[in-house]
Parts: sequence; structure tokens; C-alpha cells
Amino acid sequence: MKPLVRNLLLLGIVAVSIAVVVILDKSNTQRRSLLTCQGIKVEVADSAAGTFVNVKEIKNLILEEVGPWTGVRLDSVKLWKIEEVLSGKAAVYGCQAYMGGEGKLNVIVHQRRPVVRFQGEKSSFYADASGYIFPIKKKYSAWVPIVDGAIPIGEPMEYSGQVKDPKTRKWVMNIIDMLDFIGKSPVWKNAIGQITANADGSLTLIPSKGQEVFIFGQPVDFEEKFSKIVQYYENIAPAKKEKPYKTVNVRYKGQIICK
Repeated sequence: MKPLVRNLLLLGIVAVSIAVVVILDKSNTQRRSLLTCQGIKVEVADSAAGTFVNVKEIKNLILEEVGPWTGVRLDSVKLWKIEEVLSGKAAVYGCQAYMGGEGKLNVIVHQRRPVVRFQGEKSSFYADASGYIFPIKKKYSAWVPIVDGAIPIGEPMEYSGQVKDPKTRKWVMNIIDMLDFIGKSPVWKNAIGQITANADGSLTLIPSKGQEVFIFGQPVDFEEKFSKIVQYYENIAPAKKEKPYKTVNVRYKGQIICK
């Protein structure tokens, strides 16, 4: 077979193959457009770690904000709208919505994972590791460290998002870093019973055991301050065993002030 004839034959085969693919794709698209949604499957990721949103709430929210799904043509289901609505919920940081091969609407919701609860005198919030705060829910609670007292967060109780004031936002992140340090420490993980914020943002720590109250200061240089608390227990407290100090101030560099 001559090269020219062979090349023309190959081009013809390629052209026919492309035409068949286009026709089949168009046929599948037309067939899919006539199919309707057969139901919904909702998954709440990491639900074992805490549930701030549940399947019923998600279905109701989709129904109210987007509309019904059963019986709706597959190409008319507003997947982008579902993701937008659910991702806008305070306790949700991400969502994927897609149509399954069986004609079901699949929705996967990713929850925010709180790392601290700020229990203020006027308002209370959870915060995740990024410093994003969101309201406390009456139905659900997370087993996370609590910082109570005069919390400097000034946002209203229904607020969700990053703290607006830069100084307070930095304070929140310092608290989160300090709690991460405590949680990873075999010495301190279960040793701190209460963390209370004062009006100026400084902290007072009360250990799980003992009578001392530790004046900690701002949540900065916390590794050094915890090191001084260790020094107190090892070198100072034994001499005052019969009459322990009431307060131990570790907020100042290079000093441990006991009263």
C-alpha cells in the first residue's frame, strides 16, 4: 500500500472515531438530562470527633435555601448553590456536592474542629486552630479546653469569622498556641484545671492539684513561664509545704514572686 493511501486511510479512521465519540457523548448528555434525582445521601465528615451539624439540619437547609431535589432533572440540580449555602454555615469549613452514578445527590460536609472554648461574661465562642470563632450551640458541645473570665473578644454572640480587632486576633492565636503547647506536654496536659482571662487579657492559671494560683500574664513566652512553674514546684514549694503560698507570679522575666 502506497504511503499516501495509507495516511489517508488512517486519517479517515481517526475522523470516524472522533465522530463516534462525539455522538456517544452527545447521546449520553441528552439521556442524562432526562434522568431525575432519586434521593440524597449526606455525610458529615469527622462526626466521631463531635457533631455541630447533623444530617437532618443539612437536608432542611438545602430544602429551604436551594429547593427540593427528588424528581429534579440531574442537569438542573444546583450543586454550586448547595456548596455555597452549606459552606456559609458557621460550623462548616467546606462542602462537596455531586451527582452519583445511581442518580443520587451526594453531599459531604466538613465540620470545623474547635480547639478552645472562650466562655466570656457577655459572650461565648468556639475557635478552631486558625482562630476562626463561631457561636456555641446549645444542642452540642465539644470537649476542648475552656478559657473563662473577661474574654476580650468584642464580637456579638451570633458572629462567626476571624476576630476583627488585630490585637485581639493576635491574643486569640497566642491562646491557641499556648493550649497546643499544653496539650502536647506530658507534664502539663492534665495539670491545669482552670484558665481565666483578666480585663487586660492577662491570664490566671489554677492547677488541678494544689492551692497555689499562678499569675501568668499575657499568653506569650509561655514555655519560659511554665519552666518557672516547674522551678517553683521543685525548688520553692518544698520549703513551704506546711504553709504553701497562695499566689505565684511568673509573668515577669527572670522572676518568680511568691505571696
